[in-house]
Amino acid sequence: MNYWKKGCNHLLKCDPVFEKYYNPKHQLKTNKNKFDVLFKSICSQQISVSAAMSIYKNSKHIIGPINFTNFTNNKNKITKLPLSNNKKKCLISLLENYHLVSKIKLNENSFEKVNKDLTQIFGIGRWTAEMFSIFYLGLPDIMPLGDLGFINAYKKYYNDVKFKKFSKNSYKWSKYSTIVTWYLWSSYDSEPLYL
Repeated sequence: MNYWKKGCNHLLKCDPVFEKYYNPKHQLKTNKNKFDVLFKSICSQQISVSAAMSIYKNSKHIIGPINFTNFTNNKNKITKLPLSNNKKKCLISLLENYHLVSKIKLNENSFEKVNKDLTQIFGIGRWTAEMFSIFYLGLPDIMPLGDLGFINAYKKYYNDVKFKKFSKNSYKWSKYSTIVTWYLWSSYDSEPLYL
């Protein structure tokens, strides 16, 4: 992603706290499999990253390759996946409304448009659209305010338990919120996060 290095240099200059969790050895890698990103995001809703990745691996063992065609051909196996009933309903809705996903192209740069399209699918809300925008589209300015990992890491590094300094801090990240988000996640989980 052509904005990453420039964004990191900007953040190092304007936000002295950024250096504490920044790791120059790692950077976000996007995933070109739309369905895979959405499936991992659905697995990750309201649970820890490690629990979600365990569910993902077990699901792969049950259903095989994580892609739209394979899931469409094996709809009957969705009931066997280690997911809640709501997440299974979400998967079925995703398959039935995949045209909404197919029309999102890699050069899409409007989060609001992506959010509007994806949230028409049952079980997909703003957070999942944000994950898709980060890990598939690689949009530079995504800040998932409903994400517990992001919130907890922010509170820890910025010493701002009650979010009193959040507006001031987040103003510094303008245009590069995705970079801050990703490094905060990676520091909180002690390893880079890829979906």
